[in-house]
Order: sequence, then structure tokens, then C-alpha cells
Amino acid sequence: MSSPRYDWWPYVKGMIRRFPELCMKYAELHTVSATANYSGMPGSHSGSRATELIAVRELPSTQQREYEAVRRAIETTRKYKNGDARMRMVQLAFWHSQEKLRLDAVARRLHYSTDSVQDWHCEFIRLVASNYGLLDSDGE
Repeated sequence: MSSPRYDWWPYVKGMIRRFPELCMKYAELHTVSATANYSGMPGSHSGSRATELIAVRELPSTQQREYEAVRRAIETTRKYKNGDARMRMVQLAFWHSQEKLRLDAVARRLHYSTDSVQDWHCEFIRLVASNYGLLDSDGE
């Protein structure tokens, strides 16, 4: 099964590959600093509104949309009856620490057929694309 030749296909694959980095950025934006304010200046309000400021911080709009599209695809994929295996495929194909594995190698590691893993791969990419708004109602 060859991969479809859509203009958005490589962009969505890049979106999925960038997701761990976006997760770290998102977590940094929503972490409360434990550093005390030692300025001694009266009227300094930096510490009193820290929680409020964290609650309203977001990634830049494009990164936020990418983050949400992949996050929602992960959430949906985990609900499938073989969701754990599918998520392991995503980890090995896109986020594996040493190298991104080819789908046939991923299939061998997961003990599934290459065709099944390729189908899951395509479904996940399309799900992210749909969540991002790149697919019309007819799937293209």
C-alpha cells in the first residue's frame, strides 16, 4: 500500500513528529515558578498573579492548533480496542529516541502484520489532519 500523495501529508507527519517538543513547551508554559520575588519593591505584583498568568498562557496559535490536533488524535486512538498497540506504533514510527523505524520494523516489534501497521499509520495521520481541519467532509 503506497502512501497517498496529498500536499498536506508531509506537513501532518511533521506535526506528529513535533508533538513531544510541543508537549514540553506547553508544560513549561503551565508550570508555576517557585522562585520568590526578592526585589523588595513595594507594589510588585509579579508573584500574586502567577497562577492567573499561567492559566492564560498558550502556545503560538499554529503550534497550539498542531498540539491540539495530535492530542485529540491520541485521545481517540487510545479508545480503540487495540489502542495500546496503535499508540506504540506511533511512538516507534514517529517518536522513537534513536531513529524513526520503518513500518515493517515496527510491525515486527509489535507482532502485527505490516499491512495492519500501515493501515493504522495512515488512519492516525488522517485523524490528525481531520482534527487540524485539513480534510473536507469527503476525506480529501
